[in-house]
Amino acid sequence: MGNREFEDVRELLNALSPYISARALARIVGMSESQMLQYKAGIKKISPQNIARINEKLHTFASELQEFTLKGA
Repeated sequence: MGNREFEDVRELLNALSPYISARALARIVGMSESQMLQYKAGIKKISPQNIARINEKLHTFASELQEFTLKGA
């Protein structure tokens, strides 16, 4: 599967919703939940710096997830 790009935080969160919530994404990227919800609702315009921050932290989190393994019995 190739890269998936989204136009805004709402689209990103909708795609992630089966796996993580806006609250979880805020925690992953080190942002307040209220700020993340404002971006999702379109109340607040996201800055290029915060877009870069979300992208960086999301990619780091995805890489870290690859290190997790559940041992079989």
